[in-house]
Amino acid sequence: MWRWLRDLAAKDIGAFLAAELKRPLSRFHSHVKELPQYRFVDLHDAVANRCQDLGITATIASDHRSEYLNAILHAKPGRWVSRRVARSARIAWAVGPAEEIFLPVDIFWICAAATGREPLVARVHYDADHEKTIVEAASPDAAAAQSFVTEALRRADAASVYRKRVLALRFEPANRDAFGDVEKPERLRVLFAPEPTVDDDDIVMDVTVRQLLWRNVIDLQLRRDVLKAHGVPIRRGILLHGPPGTGKSFACRYLCAKLPDTTRILVAGSALQHVAAIFALARLLQPSLVILEDVDLVFTTRDINVQGSILGELLDQMDGLRPHEDVGFVLTTNAIDRIEAAIKERPGRISQCIHLGPPGPELRQRYLARYLTPYVTAAVDIETLVMRSGGTTQAFLKDWVHRAVQIATERLAAPGDEVELRTEDFETALCEARSSAQGASARIIGFLGEP
Repeated sequence: MWRWLRDLAAKDIGAFLAAELKRPLSRFHSHVKELPQYRFVDLHDAVANRCQDLGITATIASDHRSEYLNAILHAKPGRWVSRRVARSARIAWAVGPAEEIFLPVDIFWICAAATGREPLVARVHYDADHEKTIVEAASPDAAAAQSFVTEALRRADAASVYRKRVLALRFEPANRDAFGDVEKPERLRVLFAPEPTVDDDDIVMDVTVRQLLWRNVIDLQLRRDVLKAHGVPIRRGILLHGPPGTGKSFACRYLCAKLPDTTRILVAGSALQHVAAIFALARLLQPSLVILEDVDLVFTTRDINVQGSILGELLDQMDGLRPHEDVGFVLTTNAIDRIEAAIKERPGRISQCIHLGPPGPELRQRYLARYLTPYVTAAVDIETLVMRSGGTTQAFLKDWVHRAVQIATERLAAPGDEVELRTEDFETALCEARSSAQGASARIIGFLGEP
């Protein structure tokens, strides 16, 4: 084995391919497809499986990413290009929230000729300079090379590691040198987010709001086949709006938890500016649900929007979704008045607007009961807390309980003792919270109105 490796290391990659394929390399026609870098694992597995079906006679992981397969087969190497077989680096690729695998960044598969079939060489490599995954195939039969790549792409799409997962999109900006030239292009990072664990009993929500979420998102996905058979389009957009801290993000987590067989794509911050890439991923992984958070940061009204091209791209993508495509989307905002009218007021783009405001007395009681579950509350008057918390948000109620627990722990004789809450703990916490909170500062901590 060591002798074989030593002999192979002295070989030229072109000579190695010629020896394995047993055909003059000048007869080979190549076909190439470039995709985003995050598709590497999908394409590696798809090409390996397809070659397995054809019959692999040799595999070699040798780094020649400076050249395309066509150049290796037909052209002399450039002055500074080495074609000597060199062990390919292996890098980690995420395949789950806490899972990763190591794969070579450049790998060749050789499938020898068989009855009725010409030989074929396939290759998948990662172009780190341009953040691309490149799949190539070459054969004396040009149609066979093209067919191989087409089938590999189909398999990669069907068995993608991203399907039925919760994904968070992040964009890394391009790096430029002192002269403004791009040293490293921007790239889309597709990260695996943990599966949310939100049950029906966990979510405290207005009955009407929950019914609207079910009708416009969950039911469409769970009964998509029945609805499609009766001509109901699955694509539908909803807009969740309301003050900060009123449960919009938690509602999105609830939707994600109820749709484990749907690819859920979470987009926030600067990633909102890359609309075309977001919707391309959603189409690839459908059935999918795209959640765009805090859209008022980017998709504001035209008279104040300095990113008009991004707004136009979103409108085009929304209109470009066909009725049969299983792509739904949820938009959230704290400032609905700032959202472009063409998004929120045109039927077909947004089908349902849902307002989430501060909870009423019944919901506040349910929120407090849920947050107080881990503690001893015999000395707590829940009705008093409900009355004193009028006009506050769900986020404040949670923080209020934490403040009261902090105060109650000051009475503990030992750190491991059980925490016993009292109504006065909440009164103290409320007084401290409101001591310097007036006007806008009161809204910051969750007071949207007077109790």
